[in-house]
Amino acid sequence: MIQKEFVRKLKEKINESKVVSESTLKESVGFIFPIGNEDFNVGYDSSGLGRGKKKVLDKDEAIHNSDYGGGDAKHQSSGGHLGVDIFAPKGTPLISATSGEVYKIQRKNKGRGGRAVSVLTNGIVYYYCHLDSVSNEIKKGDKINIGTFIGTVGKTGNAKNTHPHLHFSMYEKRRGYYSGTIDPWPFLKDSLDGGELLFINPEQVVDKVEGNVSNAEITINDIINNGDNSELISLGSQGDGVEEIQKILDKKNYDLGEEGIDGVFGMMTMKAIKKFQKDEGLNLIDGIVGIETSTALNR
Repeated sequence: MIQKEFVRKLKEKINESKVVSESTLKESVGFIFPIGNEDFNVGYDSSGLGRGKKKVLDKDEAIHNSDYGGGDAKHQSSGGHLGVDIFAPKGTPLISATSGEVYKIQRKNKGRGGRAVSVLTNGIVYYYCHLDSVSNEIKKGDKINIGTFIGTVGKTGNAKNTHPHLHFSMYEKRRGYYSGTIDPWPFLKDSLDGGELLFINPEQVVDKVEGNVSNAEITINDIINNGDNSELISLGSQGDGVEEIQKILDKKNYDLGEEGIDGVFGMMTMKAIKKFQKDEGLNLIDGIVGIETSTALNR
């Protein structure tokens, strides 16, 4: 009896520590949903993704759940399914769920994960794999902002015989992928329930896999002089060009949040741009500064 009571209290302590750890992570790290549109299904809804059935890839219609844990026999034999799968059409834009450092990049389709990107944030690695393509605007060691375009959904690696999807994992860097695994479902669920999704529509904006969202020092005049959307300013961009945009928005009384005019295109700048685009009646309300938005800002 004494031993059982000890085990019970020990389990309570472990659960308490997990709650504190998860709470601390959520408070210290900004997190947004990593899919750049609403056409997705989290955690494999068998009623909408089963063999021979019409796929339900819709934020509001799909049954979202977690497939983190043991998984099927194949996953169990290799240590379990230590992530959550997010199913979406091949080519769907992917964005970094957090700000951080590009820790690893795999551009070739090899290994179990195929093409993959890992972002390190406060000792936690956020791992995105089975990508169809990886943005050529990022490289190992880059500091990137939350919402930075990193690639597209695919079925590379050992996912070649499945529906296209993102395998999304989180783990402590010091303990490694298996020992340091963290269940990403609470973060994904919270971002769906209460967060604002960031939309990147490849049909409305030029193909960012070709590297058109620029981290370089470009201005709205550069975009206007280009005469097209070959270069864009959006989440992840920084420098004098971003600062110029922020000053224009500030002068027009758009809210830039606590960050203010800092030369970094973050979430608040994106929201201000979207509101500006809507107020100006522009065709694209996407939070991205292309030629149409640059022309309006330059009036």
